[in-house]
Amino acid sequence: MMILYGNEVGTVLEKVITFLPKFEIYKNNEYIGCLSKELSFFTPHYNIDYNGWHIVGTLTEWNYTIVDESYDIVAIIRIEIFNVTDTYVIDVKDPENTLDALMFVLAIDAKKCTRNKRQNN
Repeated sequence: MMILYGNEVGTVLEKVITFLPKFEIYKNNEYIGCLSKELSFFTPHYNIDYNGWHIVGTLTEWNYTIVDESYDIVAIIRIEIFNVTDTYVIDVKDPENTLDALMFVLAIDAKKCTRNKRQNN
């Protein structure tokens, strides 16, 4: 849940009964889209049913690019590796897409945390 000035502005909900990770994204309590992981072998790929966006990651899962249906860059996400916790730097081309890009990054991070928790159990 994301809160700004005491008001909820966004929520990322994990769907737990799925083969591959899937997250529903809500902005101002309205469903705006879903992020789901694609089956891929080397670099992580995600489908987003929002504005024709698509996410491609690097093999290390440290860097991601969100592109639109024309493959124009919406946002570039990278992890700063020398921090105690995951710290992301998000460069968004159009400021109006900032909250949406952030919520999709939070979904990716939640997917990684869920995977790591399962591996450690």
